[in-house]
Amino acid sequence: MSTRKSKYFFLAVVAAITISFYSCGKKPDIEVERQKLLLLHKKQQDAHLREDARLFVYQFADKMVSVNRGKISTTTKDSALLRFQGYFDKVQIKEWKDVSPPVIDFSADASMAYMVVDKLVVLTYPNEENKALKKQLILPG
Repeated sequence: MSTRKSKYFFLAVVAAITISFYSCGKKPDIEVERQKLLLLHKKQQDAHLREDARLFVYQFADKMVSVNRGKISTTTKDSALLRFQGYFDKVQIKEWKDVSPPVIDFSADASMAYMVVDKLVVLTYPNEENKALKKQLILPG
């Protein structure tokens, strides 16, 4: 076999071994992963209804990157906890439910996913005269 042919043969063998190695790997169970995301969603709902900032923020990454109004910012769990505790101290959440089932999609290897939820949130909060105002929101996302 010529040197050139043996290089191609070697590359073909390496490619075949690599492909078979990755194809033998355990394939993710998308339904199991979907249920995990729905459980996180339920925990977020519970945290809001209990107005429990710790339970809510516990699910966050140690450092979160956010994009809001064209600005990129980084938030720590500690600063998020202070922010959400302040929010929960000001409002009473009366209702927090899905308007429609969550939309969930995964990458092919299930290493990444997203979930989009339309939810109805009904809350009350005090106005300047300390009178309770009721607000009903449908929040996409």
